[in-house]
Amino acid sequence: MIEGIWYLPALLAGVAGILVALFCHEFGHSVPVLLAGGSVSISVGSDTGRTVRLGPLTITAGVDGVWNTLQYGYYEHQETHSKRIRTLSTLAGPLVTVVIASLLGVVLLYRGTSGPGSFVLEIIFISELYRAVMTAVPMTYSREPYAGLPSDGKRFLQIVRS
Repeated sequence: MIEGIWYLPALLAGVAGILVALFCHEFGHSVPVLLAGGSVSISVGSDTGRTVRLGPLTITAGVDGVWNTLQYGYYEHQETHSKRIRTLSTLAGPLVTVVIASLLGVVLLYRGTSGPGSFVLEIIFISELYRAVMTAVPMTYSREPYAGLPSDGKRFLQIVRS
């Protein structure tokens, strides 16, 4: 019983890790636009919340229930950019997610899957695998918080076809 108590802080660390990975995904989208001299707004958790402006980057973090907070991230660039920049920006988020999931997978293979530390990594790994599939597969989301919006994969195809 006493040794199992460490799984509660591990669960909280896993949730924090999911939020950090979500921010990294959205920031990945932003990098090509920022490097091209544009401005970007990132929202994580909710569109309403605390907002910080760091030069051309605006970050909003909010809470909208547990599920939406762990799942919702959005980026928006203020200017219209070239097709190349829009393509790179669209692909960069899922690429960051795949890199995070891959690194976590390698660490879990070498570290093993026992104990609270591995539990944290497993939570984030599973979340990032799910995020990688849900963002890379071309589709229109049917569930909240993205209902009616295209996935990154679908947006990529729309840019390429235009």
